[in-house]
Amino acid sequence: MPFRFPPRIAWFLCAAPMISEAAPIERRARTDRPGQAWSVRVTDGPLVFTGAITGPAAADASTEAAGALAELDRVVRTAGGDPAGIVRLNAFVASDTDVRVVDEAVARRFAGAPVAYTMVCTPLVTVGRRVAFEAITTAAENPSAVTLRGGAAVLPSGGKVFVSGQAEKGADVAEAVRATMAGLHRTLAHLGLRKADVVQIKAFIAPFADHAAAVREVAASFDGGPVPPLVLIEWVSTLPAEIELIASARALPAPAVDRVAWLSLPWLTVSPRYCRVGHVGGGVPLIFLGGIDGDGGGDARGQMKLIFERIGSALYEAGSSYRNLIKATYYLGDAKARAELGDIRGVYYDPARAPAASALESRSLGVPGRTALIDLIAFPVK
Repeated sequence: MPFRFPPRIAWFLCAAPMISEAAPIERRARTDRPGQAWSVRVTDGPLVFTGAITGPAAADASTEAAGALAELDRVVRTAGGDPAGIVRLNAFVASDTDVRVVDEAVARRFAGAPVAYTMVCTPLVTVGRRVAFEAITTAAENPSAVTLRGGAAVLPSGGKVFVSGQAEKGADVAEAVRATMAGLHRTLAHLGLRKADVVQIKAFIAPFADHAAAVREVAASFDGGPVPPLVLIEWVSTLPAEIELIASARALPAPAVDRVAWLSLPWLTVSPRYCRVGHVGGGVPLIFLGGIDGDGGGDARGQMKLIFERIGSALYEAGSSYRNLIKATYYLGDAKARAELGDIRGVYYDPARAPAASALESRSLGVPGRTALIDLIAFPVK
């Protein structure tokens, strides 16, 4: 009898742009959500990271979403990336009423090459827009260092670091962002990296109306130099800001064990639930998992249990495991979901190999009853 893949997982092998001897992108599609993948695996090679991209204003959400995706393609091409090589896509939707239409636009655009997709509701920086998209895609050219091009950044092949969200207190968004960016730059210096190695910054802020102050303070922290792509998301918190970043670690030696390391920082507390920095050495493939939820049914505990079961299944099918997670982002609907997340991570995670992470409570996760949405980056067991 011929071998058959599990019915929930369809495999799509889509050729990546030519990058030396790179293998194809490996996409494991979700049969229940067109255009979306449980996971997308890509070999170590140059990657393009964008900011949050909007398109022209339009009379309806469907037209605006299509225009924003077209603008995303243009930004990716300008940076030397391939729109056909998009591996991760995040959608930021301003209103719950537009979620279904945006999902449908994504399904049409990525029907033949499903992406690791996460959607979250948040106000947008561009006034009057309904949707913005952020993407990671493969690139044809491999620069020797991080290169900024037209609203995107190219991360060269080789080592990379994922820095967990850091948050410093402040009287307002400006003060908190200023202090937090100083802490992140201190982290980079401690690792032996430079400001120029940063490829993307993601900031969670409240109130979102102060987004201009966040943009200004992030830019000021680069001392007049080029500023990498910045993504701003509203969060529900008593703290004005939390900020994470991704940087090239091409100049650093690869970690000795598995070519991956989960690092602490001497001036910050150590947690068994997450590491402060995830360091992936050169040559290690990445596996992107799209936002996984519990279908919006049942209470926070039941949904969280289902989410972690689905994560385990997705990791297994992709050739990875809970001990091979390097980055996690937790979008939470309320304090109860946060408490359940804290408990369940202790069951599934190896404290010595817990991923770099950010957790944010959101005003909406787009689907009535949905209490949590989790996306991840992992690497293969072998």
